[in-house]
Amino acid sequence: MFLNRRGGRLTARAIDQLLDELAHDADLVDETGKPFASTYTLRHNFNTNLLRSDVDVVVVAELMGHRRLDTTRLYTLPNHIDLDTAVTKLPTHQ
Repeated sequence: MFLNRRGGRLTARAIDQLLDELAHDADLVDETGKPFASTYTLRHNFNTNLLRSDVDVVVVAELMGHRRLDTTRLYTLPNHIDLDTAVTKLPTHQ
């Protein structure tokens, strides 16, 4: 997906270094200088945003390159808002 200057694939290490530089330039670091952005947070947000947009989990797993849905699930644990939204979708008898 990301290419280096010579047109080859960027390594995971190169992507991590690029994210570190971007986070520092944007002042997205904690008090110790650790960046808030990482490849993990990007993958997590990618997965979560797709699922919250009602993309089927099987499709998300395929996009992520996961062979098992359990792997996809690790990136997409629901928060309180997700749980509240799910409960509001329950049918009620009126």
